[in-house]
Amino acid sequence: MLNKTLKWGVVGPYILCVLALTVVLNGCDGFLQVGNKFLEKAPGADVTKDTVFSNATYANELLVHAYESLHDGLGGQGAYYTGLLGDQSTLQALTDIGQDYNSNNGGPSVYYYTGSYSADVEEDDQYRVKFHYKYGATWAGMRDAYIFLENVDQVPDMDQQIKEQRKGEALMNIATRYVRMFRNYGGMIWIDHAYGPNEDFQLPRLTAKATLDSTVALIDRAIPKLPFVLDNPSADLGRFTQAGAMGLKCRVLLFGASPLFNSNQPFMSGEAASKKLVWYGGYDPGLWQRAADACGALIDKVERTGAYHLADTGNPRKDFRHGYYDRDSPEILMQTRKGYTGEGGANGLPNSLVNEGVGAITDNYVKMFPMADGTPIDEPGSGYDPAHPYENRDPRLYETVLINGEPYQGRTAETWIGGRERKTKFYIRTRSGYQVFKFALDLEESRNHPRQWPYVRLPEIYLSYAEALNEVNNGPTAEAYKYVNKVRNRVGLKNLQEIMDDPGSKEEFREKVIRERVLEFGREEVRWYDLIRWKMKDAFTKTLYGMNICKKGETPAGTCQDNGVGYTESNDYIYARFKLPDRYWKNNFSPKWYLSAFPRGEINKDYGLIQNPGW
Repeated sequence: MLNKTLKWGVVGPYILCVLALTVVLNGCDGFLQVGNKFLEKAPGADVTKDTVFSNATYANELLVHAYESLHDGLGGQGAYYTGLLGDQSTLQALTDIGQDYNSNNGGPSVYYYTGSYSADVEEDDQYRVKFHYKYGATWAGMRDAYIFLENVDQVPDMDQQIKEQRKGEALMNIATRYVRMFRNYGGMIWIDHAYGPNEDFQLPRLTAKATLDSTVALIDRAIPKLPFVLDNPSADLGRFTQAGAMGLKCRVLLFGASPLFNSNQPFMSGEAASKKLVWYGGYDPGLWQRAADACGALIDKVERTGAYHLADTGNPRKDFRHGYYDRDSPEILMQTRKGYTGEGGANGLPNSLVNEGVGAITDNYVKMFPMADGTPIDEPGSGYDPAHPYENRDPRLYETVLINGEPYQGRTAETWIGGRERKTKFYIRTRSGYQVFKFALDLEESRNHPRQWPYVRLPEIYLSYAEALNEVNNGPTAEAYKYVNKVRNRVGLKNLQEIMDDPGSKEEFREKVIRERVLEFGREEVRWYDLIRWKMKDAFTKTLYGMNICKKGETPAGTCQDNGVGYTESNDYIYARFKLPDRYWKNNFSPKWYLSAFPRGEINKDYGLIQNPGW
């Protein structure tokens, strides 16, 4: 069962070097030396690789070990990040929807907000997050999967059908990691087997297109080996399924079809661009069709089998929460799990998501949520009242952001200055005026809830399909509207075409779908990738805001001042919008930020690794 940590220890010396993210290892003594020692010893006995694969239990443990280093976006120790975020931050803090106040451990506030992140920073022993133990574990997990693939056929007490299924899982362990790397670096070195210490792995980066195609080919190899739904979910829930594989294929093809790589011009010039490591060398409209076909194939099978569906009982808030939060959600196609401690115990939400100031939310994001019927708040006649700004809004707002006056910890939330959730104006949890609610809930509930990360959910497939259809057909079709509306209607919002100025506009439909994605997947690491794949410079250079709330008669007079950017009073509260500190990007944005940097020291080695543009 994949909701526990392995009982096996990790002991003994290394038996293989692991190829790290960007470096050629000519031995096992470089700083990127990583790897588990699982195959060297089993508990209480000297063991060889042959011993491990002489027993189905031992072989399965190796595969489960590969699962353990899959990405978890909730943060905290044991999670595997994208970007130089550190243990105490999340990817949303790099976007316009989140704000990081952790000046000690938060990669966003320390490096990104100041503009000091660089390839040289990647060499720093203290902050070598991306390429050291975080992404080192990515490659170690990939090696585990390849070792399993290369040896599982010799296991005598494992049924052949199970062997094939487990091979599919191993392939997905590899493909999942390549999807993440492709979306963060473009073309990557390609590993196709478990390398030994004496092999020559002086490998060049593949082109971006070759990396995409090779990753999709891995997924295609996995799909027929996997069950669409698990035969024994009580024992196997958390393992990869065919539905998850098809969902991952939809995700990577949508990203690959988007303008970051699929364009008539590279997003930035340089050697990596000239060698097509960070774009394809031209625009290929057929990539949008590939994405639409992949997403549509999954939707078709979902509808034919009824195996997955949106959580939709008629209670929008409850359904939305069940959809992303619970391990038994009917709409989760892929999930990763961390911190389950066994019967009766769990290590759910990391405290840092709230307590360390990494879960603060911008007022820009709050204002993205429409009214309860789906009408944008800035549309005339919407019913939006600045004196009561949180009333009658999209139910997902209350499930994503802790809103003043909403039920919380057996009482109501007090996010006003001086209240229990914002003790002072500079209280780190709510310094922007807002605290995260999604995943955190009332804190106590989440701490005692088995943790899982909703890696891919069905609503993403619906919205990705709609987006791809819009691009393929040069405008939205009835089918495209159908699947956006499924997501909107689940939480009580009216159909999308009812709020559009021009229901036939390709550009307006695209913008509305991207907006729907940020409302549905806030804090699920969708926003960052949407911003970079569409090269949305404006999102990086916009002014970001927080919200000061003062309760009349409780907050000291004069605490909430009119800063000229939004000031409203009701009978009980003052709402004073304020400007968040400018990030470096606001006045100095460069397209280089769309992709991450490889460490300077690895670029300087003699096997010719090519740096991403601008770094």
